[in-house]
Amino acid sequence: MRVIGVLILFSCSQPQVSPAQPPQKPMRIGYTNLELVLSYLPEAQQVEQELRTYERKIIEQLNIKQSYLQTKVEEYTELKQSGKLTAAQEEERRKEIMRLDEEIKRFQEESEQNYLKKKAELLQPIIEKLQKAIDELAAAEGYDYILNNSNATGVAFILHGPKEHDVTEKLLKKLGVDTTKLQRPNSGSAGSGSTSPTAPKK
Repeated sequence: MRVIGVLILFSCSQPQVSPAQPPQKPMRIGYTNLELVLSYLPEAQQVEQELRTYERKIIEQLNIKQSYLQTKVEEYTELKQSGKLTAAQEEERRKEIMRLDEEIKRFQEESEQNYLKKKAELLQPIIEKLQKAIDELAAAEGYDYILNNSNATGVAFILHGPKEHDVTEKLLKKLGVDTTKLQRPNSGSAGSGSTSPTAPKK
């Protein structure tokens, strides 16, 4: 799973509205494209690279285990077909194959749990940084809500919105990103996220 896919599920800021707020004050709602924002964050790119490397190592270990199991299965099949195994030897080899198969299943389950744990640990600082920036931006600009206009699949949550309430560029600046090379999705709709953004080359 891509890092960006996971972070897009992260909820946008919803600053608390004071009960004493005058009722005549209109609600102010902004929106941003978190997928685009995250594609420009060096920390998110680094996490994605680390997770890819980690996943690659797991797959390599899994392939070794599966290859060893396959070898044992082929040996057993060949010896059994040639009649070179006694009943006791045949039973012993069957048990060994079953044990190896169970080990692989446990390894897969543990690897998945460890992967998710590592991902959560790596993403936590980014989530906190992003949430802090959104909260500060909302307070500074007077927004009651800042919503995300797309999810990890590119489906827009906001199909249309005033361009002046798109706070994506302001959020990127607050996060220390140079927005002079900002590339937005190829769409005229404020809420479209169907085109994956391309981050500037380092």
